[in-house]
Amino acid sequence: SSCGSAVTFFPLGLHRTGSAVTMFSSRIALSTKMLVGVSIKDIQGATAAVRKAIHLAQPGDKIVALNIPKLVPEMMLSSMNDPGDATEETFAALANLPSRAGTNMQAQIKEAAEKEMQKLGKEISIDYKVTQPSGDVKTGILQACKAEGASMLLIGPGVGGNGSIPPFCVSHAKGITVCIVRDHLE
Repeated sequence: SSCGSAVTFFPLGLHRTGSAVTMFSSRIALSTKMLVGVSIKDIQGATAAVRKAIHLAQPGDKIVALNIPKLVPEMMLSSMNDPGDATEETFAALANLPSRAGTNMQAQIKEAAEKEMQKLGKEISIDYKVTQPSGDVKTGILQACKAEGASMLLIGPGVGGNGSIPPFCVSHAKGITVCIVRDHLE
């Protein structure tokens, strides 16, 4: 007569395969979306933040490098001899300056990210975005985190480590982890 129980023996390590598949599946379901705040004023900090995001990222994670340009200050327009003499092309050129500068900066950030992924042997999905200029970049970056569904925000500390956006984000962010990357400062 036979017992009602059966014992299965697996070759060494094979029994772990099932749990590894389960862990991998749950990791994909919990993949992280990181938003990296990119600033023209603090390119070193932005580059360090992108590199840190790549270091932290796991397979399946997504990174969005986002630049929110500041609106052209009215003082620039008022410093013209007679703003009424300005053509539509002049106003269009002034309005597009932040976006063009953001695109140039984006190329620098993209190059640094590609070098970092190559160095680490990682292939992470990174989207590079430049929004319309905003008068309130601090609030805009937190709204962008929400709109992108990001669970983590990585930003540089500002020029010389004294920016006003990092402390604002730390104190006003709700439901996301904020990482201020200061690796490049001494």
